[in-house]
Amino acid sequence: MNQKRIYTLIQKYRDNTASETEKEELLKWYRQKAYQDAEFPESEEAVGDFMLSRLNREIKPPSGRILHIKWLAAAAVLLIVGGSWLFISKFSGRANKTNNALVQKNDIPPGRNQAILTLANGSKIALTDTGKGEIASQNGIQITKSTKGQLIYTIKSSGDPNTASGITQPLAFNTIETPKGGQFQVILPDGSKVWLNAFSSLKFPVNFNSAKERRVELKGEAYFEVVHNAALPFRVITNKQVIEDLGTRFNVNAYDDEASSKTSLLQGKVRIIAGGKTTLLIPGQQAAVANGIKVSEINTEEVIAWKNGYFNFDDEKLENIMKSVARWYNVAVVFEDESLKNETFGAITTRFSNISTLLKIMEQTGDARFSIEGSTIKIRKKNQSP
Repeated sequence: MNQKRIYTLIQKYRDNTASETEKEELLKWYRQKAYQDAEFPESEEAVGDFMLSRLNREIKPPSGRILHIKWLAAAAVLLIVGGSWLFISKFSGRANKTNNALVQKNDIPPGRNQAILTLANGSKIALTDTGKGEIASQNGIQITKSTKGQLIYTIKSSGDPNTASGITQPLAFNTIETPKGGQFQVILPDGSKVWLNAFSSLKFPVNFNSAKERRVELKGEAYFEVVHNAALPFRVITNKQVIEDLGTRFNVNAYDDEASSKTSLLQGKVRIIAGGKTTLLIPGQQAAVANGIKVSEINTEEVIAWKNGYFNFDDEKLENIMKSVARWYNVAVVFEDESLKNETFGAITTRFSNISTLLKIMEQTGDARFSIEGSTIKIRKKNQSP
């Protein structure tokens, strides 16, 4: 999309004259830019700030025209955070404008950066409560927490990048675990980056000098940006597959309560090994491993939306949507009408609002009615009595 077109769309958005198609065109452009980011947003404000800075960098207004910061900031925030038009019911085919309000006894805040680090000696560190700076030192590796909330493993020696202090160290493993309602980012000693989604864990070597491969074990979901090293392969082990990096950015969803383990490739190549079979993925493909390996074309923006601070569901069953919601908000979900599990929605909205905001939008656009009772979300049909 050229600069003139971007500017025109934002002007229309500001003036409330943009059509639904134009809004989606602008959103699609922004998402393509936003997914170049490499950090977890931590709040609605962080999402909005990033969007504003991205827009300011990317947009050069036509000669003689000036972008006004106030309305640009408002447009940036509304584009992702406030737009109920981004939520459509694909089950009913139209927005259901009923007056049924969300019945709630309390509200539930979104998840945040929090995790537990278990060191090789068994000691545990609550990363949520730990300030920035050095956390621990083991096997020639310094472990620090950055001002941005990242966990960083750094080799103390300035020598060989795959050795610590020039000495081969005994192989030791750390594990980082996020609870429901948590997320965290880890930078490994080789420079590879890992973003952990809620209710996930990653077991990894403290350093790689004593191993013939960089082998990590994943439960849950994570996004990887791997520093390629042909002499030291990087492999991700899940309960159903082995993923071998060939110079890559990829996402792995391997929750135990999902029907399949999915690997989605954004850049480079990965090799999938499962059930005695091997498959090579190219960017834009996803391998789903259940009974065999099934490869399909996917929307990578939708797959890694969680990393960038969004919910992004495309014609997704409500049952699957609520699994993601339950992990992020740390709630239980009860369907009082089982038929609602198959109702499908499309959604793009922030992960950083309270749960009632998300549920209210869903309630307005479909046949489901939600109630918040303690830490449980109950779902029934709108014509069904509580």
